[in-house]
Amino acid sequence: MDIVMKTVNALWQVIAVGLLLGAGLPALFSLGMRSLERGRVPAPAGVTTASADGTVASTSGKIGAGICFAVTILAVLFGIVVIIFGKQLFH
Repeated sequence: MDIVMKTVNALWQVIAVGLLLGAGLPALFSLGMRSLERGRVPAPAGVTTASADGTVASTSGKIGAGICFAVTILAVLFGIVVIIFGKQLFH
């Protein structure tokens, strides 16, 4: 019975990490994209980077997107570090 409990324990940990990294990071990235699109404001006169409808992302949208993108990038970089230096980190 002990081996079954250890297997179930390991299985739920793998599922949790898989959901977090496999679905959580893409969801966080899409939340950042959504943040850029939400709350758009009319572009000031002379701005050439406005979208086709003449709006630009609001400041709060840019900040929210920046936070989401930063967390996503940090998670990806951490994953790369773990892949490269995993044996030294978790010795």
